[in-house]
Amino acid sequence: MRAAEEVRNRIEGDPTVRLGSELTDLLRDRTACVATVFGLQPGQTTLCANATAGAAAVINSLRLTEGDTVVVLDTEYSSIIRAWEIAAARALANLVVVPVSLPFSGPQQLLAALDTAAPGAVGYLQMSLVSSSAALRLPVHEIAEWVHKRGGRLILDAAHGPGHIPLTPSEWGAAAMFGTLHKWLPSLRAVGFLWLAEELVEHIHPAEVSLTWDSPDLIERFSWPGTFDPVARLTLDTAIEQWTDWKARHLLAECEALADSGTRLLTDCGARPTADAAYVPPRMRAFLLDSVTVPEIKDAARAANLRVWAGPGPRGECLLRFATHIYNDMLDFEALARTIKEVLTR
Repeated sequence: MRAAEEVRNRIEGDPTVRLGSELTDLLRDRTACVATVFGLQPGQTTLCANATAGAAAVINSLRLTEGDTVVVLDTEYSSIIRAWEIAAARALANLVVVPVSLPFSGPQQLLAALDTAAPGAVGYLQMSLVSSSAALRLPVHEIAEWVHKRGGRLILDAAHGPGHIPLTPSEWGAAAMFGTLHKWLPSLRAVGFLWLAEELVEHIHPAEVSLTWDSPDLIERFSWPGTFDPVARLTLDTAIEQWTDWKARHLLAECEALADSGTRLLTDCGARPTADAAYVPPRMRAFLLDSVTVPEIKDAARAANLRVWAGPGPRGECLLRFATHIYNDMLDFEALARTIKEVLTR
């Protein structure tokens, strides 16, 4: 926030210059910084407002045709599913939403469900590296292999990726990957990123048609979505420096151990993890809570002054999700476990 204040004061001191060519150069530098840290190709990576903006750019730019099949997992973020619904309806394409069974124990059941729901050719498959509500670390390699065999392209939602799990879209054979940077990095909101396979770089444009929409340069194309505040993007170097320091001091590893401990405490209370240990992300976990409602969990957590996410699963299940950060400790999870146990045993 101190870095943001300095950048904002500099911009307001001479916005005609600071929001012109100088801004594009700085955004190019920050994009290179993000790409280098997370192992992405700078020429195939750009910054954007958030995951929603990245998704909109990809989904609106891809040219669906009548009869195409798009497959989306039902654990996807609801707005992403809705965006594909709109795109498919506009093109008279087929949208197939495939259920992911919870708790998730491996790819076999999901691959069988994919075979049943989409037995023919597939144009695109949309999936998350880590699903939002159910906190599943899905088996990307196996699903990518399935969609490639059907002649399709893989689109990845990496909203919970950067700063949390490794990003290797080229190894996965992804066509596009979008996500946020403000979830797991100590950056300001809102800032996202978009990575594209080389063959798509010249074809994907922002959803909003602005002054730079026609630029042949990917970074410049996304550099000016109309009047906006670029400070979150311009302070990414500071955020990455802070995150790198946390990592070097093993604070993120401690968060992973704390997530494991929290999982054991909640499981002992009767909460059911949404996935086997091999399919959970390092620092975010979700649980199925039987015989209780989402409002009951929300009310109990609020009364205990606990900040956790509770909401419905894709088929109405009551889900509870937590994320561990460097400010958490075991006292937080002991309090959460007491609260959940009380609600489940009423």
